[in-house]
Amino acid sequence: MSVENANPEDFAGSANVEPSYFRIFFGAITSGGSLVYKDQTDQNVGFASDFKNLTTLSYLHDHLNASVSQDGYVSLLAVNSANDDLIYIHEARGDNVADRFADPLDLGKPDGVTGYLDTFLIKGVTGRANVFCTSSAPDNAIWWKYQNANTVKEETTTVVPPGTTDPIEVTAPVAAPPSQIWSDWQRLPGAVSTLTGTQNADGRIILTGLNDNNVPYMNIQSSIRPLLPEDWEGWEDISGGLTGFDQLVCDLGVNDLVHIFASIGSKIYMRVQLQVSVDKFSDWALFASFADPVHTMAIGTASNNALYLVAQVGSGANSPVYAKYQTPEADQQWSSPQIIAHVANDSALFLQPNADTNLDLFALETATGAASYLKQQTLAHWSATWVPLGTDLAAIALTEDVTPNPPS
Repeated sequence: MSVENANPEDFAGSANVEPSYFRIFFGAITSGGSLVYKDQTDQNVGFASDFKNLTTLSYLHDHLNASVSQDGYVSLLAVNSANDDLIYIHEARGDNVADRFADPLDLGKPDGVTGYLDTFLIKGVTGRANVFCTSSAPDNAIWWKYQNANTVKEETTTVVPPGTTDPIEVTAPVAAPPSQIWSDWQRLPGAVSTLTGTQNADGRIILTGLNDNNVPYMNIQSSIRPLLPEDWEGWEDISGGLTGFDQLVCDLGVNDLVHIFASIGSKIYMRVQLQVSVDKFSDWALFASFADPVHTMAIGTASNNALYLVAQVGSGANSPVYAKYQTPEADQQWSSPQIIAHVANDSALFLQPNADTNLDLFALETATGAASYLKQQTLAHWSATWVPLGTDLAAIALTEDVTPNPPS
């Protein structure tokens, strides 16, 4: 399905509500290019034994993102291997839909782009999907596309007021789907090779990334109704005197302050938003130091509603995974680094909370394509053994799925 043929009902407004039931959604691209998924069989438990296919298309191995819409529907972003078009897949809404997922939407690609260094999918201020990509061409151009917000129109209806028999006409503003569901591709000034980000407490998107010289940059939306590249503050060099950056991760922590973490060799550094929703951050502070280089990091929200950071330290079989987490006392208090697990081989790491707020830690072995997960027991303790999830996987992505009804 093309963007032009998208069903406007998919974009009708709905209220954000706290979910009373949700499961973890596990998406993956196989080595053969198939997009597959499995869910937890119930809240807080294990996953289905078999994968289900999402579409009949074939996808590139390097790029898979997952998010959730404002009303709790799973959404995914992948790259069609046949033509490098970005493909958006989302759950169909409504009780009478035969298939769980709507037909994939072809978002096309920006003019002149034939490949991507990175892609990123995140909710924006309005709760709609925002898509970012950075070109693999020498210019490393950054492109942005988003779902347009509803428009407002006046609608006149005839009603009979209570206690009367005479009908009257009432005119009131109502929300209506936009005439164009998705924006055009827009180029954000600047160039980066990697992309990640989070939402500010006020909903604005904060992007971070490294350029091809491993210099870190940050860009923040400057408008609460951002529609144009001019509604961004522009990329700011946030190296702060440090060099040799390897990876950035960021998230919204306790007290609604955004935290950014950077790995450089065997050290991890942290900078913190100075006040809620302001655009100023602290200088880098040393967060953790290890005997071996940090291989990779992941961040999530722990059961105390504070941040939890994990990192594989060192490389090779049986490498340790360290963790640090915010303690309830204050936003700047953190636990000491401790080993919570060991990975079988070098892995990409992911953290995803369960419905009971305990985390699951996911690992994808980069050399073998084997995926497994570990369940958290308390803030400081995890299960002793990894549970296999699948093999022959090239990429994975996690999100929460708050839409299914509880089992009867």
